[in-house]
Amino acid sequence: AIEVEEILRRLSHIPSLVYSVVVSYFDFLNRVRMEEENLRGRGLWDVPHPWLNMFVPPSSITRFKDLLLQSISPESFEGPVLIYPLRID
Repeated sequence: AIEVEEILRRLSHIPSLVYSVVVSYFDFLNRVRMEEENLRGRGLWDVPHPWLNMFVPPSSITRFKDLLLQSISPESFEGPVLIYPLRID
């Protein structure tokens, strides 16, 4: 199995921004359910929560990331933001 460090060596990234968490496979698959339970427990599950799936081309990802992080703050947003980088080459 390829270790996280080996994968990171192949990437162009800012090391201080790397964030990783070791969880069981079940917890990884069930992570949205755990957030649902958290929001239900706080009475926030029925508050509208947008869901968007999209592909962003490599040439635009930095701008998209900057706009996203400027638009969403912990004070104005409840719930997870899931971002899945995919290589298409």
